[in-house]
Amino acid sequence: MNRSLSYWARMTRFFLYIAINLKSFRKAKEKGDKDKFYRLFKKAQSLYVGAVFNSAKIDFEVIGQNKVNPQDTYLVVANHSSIIDIVTIYRAFPKYLCFVSKIELSNVIVFSEWMRIMGSIFIDRNDSRSSILEFNKAINTLKSGISMCIFPEGTRNDTGQIEEFKKGSFKLALKANVKILPLVLQGVRSVYEGNGNKLCDGAIKAVFLDPIDIKDLSSDEVRNIHNIVRDKMNKVYKTLV
Repeated sequence: MNRSLSYWARMTRFFLYIAINLKSFRKAKEKGDKDKFYRLFKKAQSLYVGAVFNSAKIDFEVIGQNKVNPQDTYLVVANHSSIIDIVTIYRAFPKYLCFVSKIELSNVIVFSEWMRIMGSIFIDRNDSRSSILEFNKAINTLKSGISMCIFPEGTRNDTGQIEEFKKGSFKLALKANVKILPLVLQGVRSVYEGNGNKLCDGAIKAVFLDPIDIKDLSSDEVRNIHNIVRDKMNKVYKTLV
C-alpha cells in the first residue's frame, strides 16, 4: 500500500473511532471518569498519530523532552508551518494537552467536536465576543491543570522561518499563571505540504526549550514576552535548517 492510501485508510479509521465514541468521550468527561476518558483519548491519539507516522518513513527526533515536568501545567508555544503540526506535537509532548485553534478548523465535522470535548478552543478574530468566551474557557482549562498548545504566528506559513508572534497569544499564560514551554518544530512541512499535500518520507525534529516561569520575569520582560520567546525559538530553529 502506498503512503497516500495508507494515510487515508488510517485517517478514516481514526475518524470512525472518534465518531463512534463521541458520546462516550462526552459522558466520561461529564461524569468525571478520568480513567475512561484518558483511555479513550489515548486510543484516538494513537490512531491519529499513527496515520502519519506509520504511513511513511519519518525520522522523528525529540530533543529536550526531559524538560517537561509531569507535575507542571504548560502553555506550549510552537511555530506553525504544516497541517500535521498537531499530530507531531501529540507525538512529542509526553502529557495530555489540547489546542488553541483558528475558527476554520471548527468546520471539520466530528474532528472539531472531538477537539472541543478534549478541551480545545476555536478563536474567531472577527468575533471579539466569541473570542473572549473561548479565551476564558482556555484560562479555566489551564487552571484545572491541563496543558494547552498555541501557535502564536496565528496561521501556517511557508516562509522557511518563524514569523512574528502575536502578543495576545501569551495572555493565557499570564492569566492562568502557568509556565510557557517553547517548542520548535522543523521539517514538518516537507513531509506533507512540500510534496503537493501528499504524505512523503522525511525527517522531523521537535525541540523543547527551557520552560519560562512568569513569576521569574520582570515587568518589562512580561510586556515583551512574545518577542523574547520568538527570539529564543528562532535562534534554535536556524540551527536546525
